[in-house]
Amino acid sequence: MVKQTEMSDRGFKLETEMAPAVCEWLRSARLTVKQEFSLPWGICDLVGVSLNLNNVRKRLTLKQTKAIGPLWRVDLLRQIPDQETGRTISVQELERVYGNRITSPVIATEIEKLVADRFVLQTDTGGFQKLNGWVPLQKRIVAVELKLMRVAEALCQAASNRAFATESYVALPWEMALRLSKGSRVSDFDDAGVGILAVAHDACRVMFPASAHGIKADTTLQMHCVERFWRSSRLLKNL
Repeated sequence: MVKQTEMSDRGFKLETEMAPAVCEWLRSARLTVKQEFSLPWGICDLVGVSLNLNNVRKRLTLKQTKAIGPLWRVDLLRQIPDQETGRTISVQELERVYGNRITSPVIATEIEKLVADRFVLQTDTGGFQKLNGWVPLQKRIVAVELKLMRVAEALCQAASNRAFATESYVALPWEMALRLSKGSRVSDFDDAGVGILAVAHDACRVMFPASAHGIKADTTLQMHCVERFWRSSRLLKNL
């Protein structure tokens, strides 16, 4: 580890130059990392996910080896009752759930895909149930926005990321992060539940911790984001 004075003397010309140190910090916490992660409101620079191994095994036991698919299909799956409840739902009932915005043929096609991938089964009465027991799949979802300046903009982006992330951070050059974490503006981060990372070329450290206080994650969006890590997760290779 280099001294703090040495780290603070090294500047960044581009935000992307901070990515290697932050990626290493995420991976050291055993998170699988994706860069330039697309979301409904834009791009998050870095997202790291760790999966619940027990729930991964439960899902694999059900032979659900494929990712669920797009956001719309994830939402559809969430509307279908678990098999353990004994309840079922029909295509027509699902059409009413969506306020007739999506037609029965489209819903039926999507359910066929979910049945083929073993996420859903059709009962003798023609209704549908999902094979579950593994939700939620994740333990942690960490979102990081990289910024050289424009702190207010970065905070706004990081606050939006709390819609899916269990922890959301803004990563800043070392000296800037140090000053910010000790100044009055840190209260804005505290109010938003957003953490601050200090980044040097060869180091990344939490200067102000992220908080889950008051977080109201969008469960469908959260599940969809985790699904994008399903095939690439290093955890699956060890099971």
